[in-house]
Amino acid sequence: MKKSLYLLILIASTPLYGQLLEIDYSSFAKKESLFKVSLFKQLLGGVNTLGHVELHSEVLKIHFSNKKGFISGLTLVGTSSIFSGNKDDKKNNLSHLLNPLGGINGSLYFSLPLQGKEKSSLRINSQVGTKWIQGTPLRGSENSFLSPYGLLGFVYQRLLFEDAIENQRIDFWTFPRLMASQINKEDLTLFFNDKLESLSYGYGIETGVELNRKVRLVLLLNQFVNTLDPDTMGRPVFRFSLGYRF
Repeated sequence: MKKSLYLLILIASTPLYGQLLEIDYSSFAKKESLFKVSLFKQLLGGVNTLGHVELHSEVLKIHFSNKKGFISGLTLVGTSSIFSGNKDDKKNNLSHLLNPLGGINGSLYFSLPLQGKEKSSLRINSQVGTKWIQGTPLRGSENSFLSPYGLLGFVYQRLLFEDAIENQRIDFWTFPRLMASQINKEDLTLFFNDKLESLSYGYGIETGVELNRKVRLVLLLNQFVNTLDPDTMGRPVFRFSLGYRF
């Protein structure tokens, strides 16, 4: 049943990719309440320093924002690794675990405004969810595991350029955050050879630019800091992603 569900979502989302961070385009003086539901609206693909080439699909997003700048919503994302260039299966599994969009990923996100100007804003951003990850077992036949996770950080956003007549703009953001992932003891043995703690925590930094509300260039850094094998499982992982929003 699990395999059938995974294949169904993967088939539906293979040509698509997704990026979770919601850009706030409105000025603080002109905000309006908004509720929207979107399906397959974003495309994203990327590579990382563990040798993975990945495709992401934001299958569903339910988004709400009010006049005071509060933002919340729910997302469902499907991720497929189309190439793994690493011979160490523990690192291959770590790549999925450290990926904010890894696996079949359902999450709730919340964002609160702290400071707003005409061309920039500072927000506190949080996200909680669960990843169902198709991994490579080190032993046995089980090939998937669940990992609840959470993110908490600050998003600084700035409008770098705008030409309203030509409908052109460039937005910049940076999102430093703390992160935590949980895995049960059995899965730690099967997929990581007990080289991670049951509750792994660390940090991440996401920086990107968006062109004309369509094309996104994103650079991410993620690292666990409490691993039992820092040389292998505690190294920082860099990702570069290119995305398109419909």
